[in-house]
Amino acid sequence: MSDNVVKFAKLRCTPESSFWAKFAELKIDKFKLEDKIKIPLWGSYSLGPEEKGGRPLFLDYTSFNEDLEMTSHNSAVPCAGYMINTNTFETFRQTNPETFINTLGKELLDLLKTETAVKEPWRLMTFLLLCYSDLKKYRFHYWAAHPTPFNLPEMHYAKQQVFIREEFTADQVQSFEEGFRKLNAKSRSFFSVIISKESKTLEIVSLARGIAIGNSSDKENEANIYFAFYDPCSHTCPGWPLRNLLCLLFLQCPNVCFEKWMKFISVRGHNITNSVVYTIRTKEQENREVLNESLLGGNLVGWESNARGKMGPNIADLSETMDPVKLSDRAISLNLKLMKWRLVPELDLDYISGMRCLLLGAGTLGCSVARVLLGWGVHTITFVDNSVVSPSNTVRQNLYTHEDAVNRRPKAEAAKNALLKIHPNLNAQGVVLQIPMPGHVVGQSMLESTKQALAKLEDLYSRHDVVFLLLDSREARWLPTVMCAAYGKMAINAALGFDSYTVQRHGTRIDCGSAASPDLTVQNPGGKDLGCYFCNDVTQPGNSQVDRTLDQQCTVSRPGLSYIAAGLAVELLVALTQHPDKAEARALMDDGKEQGRSSRESSGMMGLLGGVPHTVRGSLWSHETRLTITHRFPSCTACSLPVINEYRARGADFVLDACNQPNYLERLAGLEDLLKRPDLDELCYALDTSDEDED
Repeated sequence: MSDNVVKFAKLRCTPESSFWAKFAELKIDKFKLEDKIKIPLWGSYSLGPEEKGGRPLFLDYTSFNEDLEMTSHNSAVPCAGYMINTNTFETFRQTNPETFINTLGKELLDLLKTETAVKEPWRLMTFLLLCYSDLKKYRFHYWAAHPTPFNLPEMHYAKQQVFIREEFTADQVQSFEEGFRKLNAKSRSFFSVIISKESKTLEIVSLARGIAIGNSSDKENEANIYFAFYDPCSHTCPGWPLRNLLCLLFLQCPNVCFEKWMKFISVRGHNITNSVVYTIRTKEQENREVLNESLLGGNLVGWESNARGKMGPNIADLSETMDPVKLSDRAISLNLKLMKWRLVPELDLDYISGMRCLLLGAGTLGCSVARVLLGWGVHTITFVDNSVVSPSNTVRQNLYTHEDAVNRRPKAEAAKNALLKIHPNLNAQGVVLQIPMPGHVVGQSMLESTKQALAKLEDLYSRHDVVFLLLDSREARWLPTVMCAAYGKMAINAALGFDSYTVQRHGTRIDCGSAASPDLTVQNPGGKDLGCYFCNDVTQPGNSQVDRTLDQQCTVSRPGLSYIAAGLAVELLVALTQHPDKAEARALMDDGKEQGRSSRESSGMMGLLGGVPHTVRGSLWSHETRLTITHRFPSCTACSLPVINEYRARGADFVLDACNQPNYLERLAGLEDLLKRPDLDELCYALDTSDEDED
């Protein structure tokens, strides 16, 4: 070499895309909004063929595993490091590189002073990663550093570098290669080579053993020590790991460093014969105490250059390479988990996403409810509807297009397809089905198809947890209400008028046990004492479509009303799922008193997301919202015990009787006897049948 001053080739880091994909997953599920935490990492240098400029530090999705044995890095030359991720780009940009590397690199300086570095020298090949991750755009800003003390004394070569095949005999080279192959992963980083003066045999030993021999007073052995290190660089000059090895030797093996030339073996790749021997020493006799203080008390260096060759961070842009469906899933999950991290740490998002929602009706309310369910991360949505998309639907029912109307596509199928375009990984279904209704006579020709429809509906109920009643008539809601009561499904009902709406959760009927009236004096009854949509009726539902004008046949409501009602319906369900009592939660009610939040919480009425009302009634005319309660009605034509028991016992025959026989449900539920009571007027006033119009 013309210039005999020792210089060092810098290392470089190349995280692959799986590393960032795994980090994006961990950021959402584990690290959350924790800022500037030290995330332990494993990396490695390949033993394979050299690339141009050497082998980069390799990071992949296994880098986050705690146990090295469970990573892909155990088969190469491993090294440990830390990742620091900032939550904002400004924090990343304003981080002072010098302060950062000195603060986190202090662990390296502490390590150099102890026996740990001698016994576990692989820890010297440490690295740091400063990052900012834009998880919405999947752009990862990162800057890697390989810390080492800056104040290393000037070193000089004694002679030009030589390959080991020139330094050692053929037998010694073979022994070196065989010995290196037998080393475990961590021992490949730094080790010692001893040449016996008498037998000339070569032996690979630990770095600690070599340092012990170097510190020995036995002068005969000193000249036969070689300190070896794995060198990821392929330049003429040695790689960056030699810097930290030299620092360790200055501190732990001064006899060798200050009194003689030192020999180092730079192990390069799988072809051991390419390994290089360097003979170097300090420029002049150094003061040991001054040098040690300088090494341990100075700054650290080791930042990588970026792709442009300048000091600064790199950017990994994975927005075009990552699976768009997975990107969508993670983006949806991110929005919800930001809410959880910041505001409601106990929010059970897994429970919400796992809910299987059955939407009966794919009209104005059905479309809006589905969109809000998507926003909450619900993964399973099934539409049931029997109509087709018409031109009048497209501007008010937000899942349909003009093309759907032109082709007269079934609403259930069109709604399902629209959801899959929004969220491709959704489990969505569309079922074209006519729900049997009281008052709508089922003729002989329709018997089989009606029974098949009922069987299909029963199958759908068995595969779903929540049922939304979003149908366009009162009688269409009857059978779904009966089935929710019989099967113990959570039921959410929503109905629209011109400028008013009703949103309601049905009470529970499983294990209700008694047909007796509930205690009407209870101010905030629980689920088993709450009524259903029909508990205000004193007549059975009938055919409401007969002799109706056009405005009565269609949903005539203010355009914004369905969005309000749909949002409240889904939020009512979500609040219910986050209440400790779930469907049995006591109903929040407008009691006219200024009852404080703390007193409601102490009474057990409030859940994680607040109170859970029974019925929400609203008006756009007065911009008023009221919370009301309907107690369970023992003679209800939809959820009373006689009706539930008859449905369970007779199934399709019971449904056909309800459709074809006038007043059948009134007789079964006991309404006929009730209507004969002399106090009927007072009873009707108490029940208050002034419900809202239908969707």
